[in-house]
Amino acid sequence: MRNIILLDLEKHKNQSQYKLVEKGIYQDLTDEDETNYRVAFSFELEDNEDSQYPLEDILDKYCLYVSDFPDSEDNSGNILKIEFGGEYRDIKKVTEIVGKHVYNKEYEEGGETYVKLIIE
Repeated sequence: MRNIILLDLEKHKNQSQYKLVEKGIYQDLTDEDETNYRVAFSFELEDNEDSQYPLEDILDKYCLYVSDFPDSEDNSGNILKIEFGGEYRDIKKVTEIVGKHVYNKEYEEGGETYVKLIIE
């Protein structure tokens, strides 16, 4: 994943449903759970990536879930838009990937092959 940017979604402008917490981070006022914070990203997939990885590893690392696929009809090719949901501290932390290169790298240890999430 590269060219990761924060998105301003049209739905977040609805102040009866979303409260701006800080740049790019919103609280979903219709969700009473503690995982009611949202952040949206656009990113470009690398030639050898699919839409599942490293996305799944990002969700695991930051304890997040996919809350929406905004403009899903535009999510074709190698540019994807996605909204994450989670607790505030996790949503805040995931914003560190903006402008970074995120990918999976295989490595071997003890004769086993593992995959590590790299953020640089």
